[in-house]
Amino acid sequence: MSVKHLLTISIFYIFSGSANAHSLFLTCEQQDSQIHCTGGFSDGSSADDLPIEVISYEDEALFAGKTDKTSTFKFGVPHQDYYILLDAGPGHVVEVDMGDILQ
Repeated sequence: MSVKHLLTISIFYIFSGSANAHSLFLTCEQQDSQIHCTGGFSDGSSADDLPIEVISYEDEALFAGKTDKTSTFKFGVPHQDYYILLDAGPGHVVEVDMGDILQ
């Protein structure tokens, strides 16, 4: 294997690791008649003041807002099928389906 080939592979692994070091996540849990969703980044950064939407399976916006200073968004349990979308910009969008919400 040539030195150039090894260098190319090494650079790929270095940058692919750093790209994954800043992944967006969203965890949602039902507490009584409310859903509490908390977001963040895998490197420990907060996800405060980010747009978040609760969307029906028919693409109707049910709730919309922004995460608060604790990276949390709360809403009443919808009476239809839905998912939650947190958007931190290109490459940093995460969806949580209603079936993935912790009880």
